[in-house]
Amino acid sequence: MALNYRQTHLQSNSVYGAWLLYIYSLPYIFSIISKLLNGEMIHLVLVSAIAVSVILSAVWMSTGLKNKQLYSKRNYVKDTPFPMMFLASLLLGIATFVAAWLVASYMIFAALGFGVAATVGCWLWYGLDPVKAKHLSFSDINDSEKALEILQDSETLVINIEMANSKIANKEMSQQLNRITVLAREVLNVLYENPTKIRKARRFLKTYLTGLENVVARYAETHKETDNVELEDNFKEVLVNIEQVFNNQQEKLLSSDVFDLDVDIEVLNTLLKKQGIN
Repeated sequence: MALNYRQTHLQSNSVYGAWLLYIYSLPYIFSIISKLLNGEMIHLVLVSAIAVSVILSAVWMSTGLKNKQLYSKRNYVKDTPFPMMFLASLLLGIATFVAAWLVASYMIFAALGFGVAATVGCWLWYGLDPVKAKHLSFSDINDSEKALEILQDSETLVINIEMANSKIANKEMSQQLNRITVLAREVLNVLYENPTKIRKARRFLKTYLTGLENVVARYAETHKETDNVELEDNFKEVLVNIEQVFNNQQEKLLSSDVFDLDVDIEVLNTLLKKQGIN
């Protein structure tokens, strides 16, 4: 079954925090302490429920923001994200309405206005969940789900490489990696437009993109430990080879030729072993 936007192995250290909603919960937390000290048990339970709702809204919003970010990085997702951001905004509006009506003692219509304002404000600040699918289906090939899964797995590797590249300080190597990932995405786009070629390209994509991901990870690890010029030259040699291969394979795709899979993969494996990377 093809993966959707949430079922990935993306490597990310990014923090998707709805910090404004967490700040919004602070007055209710202070109110809980006040009610507890004054022994106002009914109001304590009510304010506690409101505070939990606001915090839960912040957690849902953070999850929705993360899902939206992952969705935006992908071109071949079949499903749209579950509407966590919409639900978070709705929950915040309900909590605000209850707080204004039952805690602050506003008239019900005024309290309703506060609730609506909180929900709309949340939409304006954070936005809403994506609602448009990026992929419908491959109608002209057998096992279209498998073909889509191959593209999605390959795209995950490309995204991981892009994210790792953003942390590389070496400008020359970073630029080269950027050229490679651009080429890789162009190859995936050509395959997407010619889905009958996807199955044939699977081994090539997996081998080269996994190899490139390993190169980037190994470079990041060794670059921190030592400033080895020879090792850095080895990494550059591998990247030059990978860039050339992706250039060649893109040209073959555009000219309707087949992939030189076995030859290219053997070249990569030999090169990685020679440089001590594989």
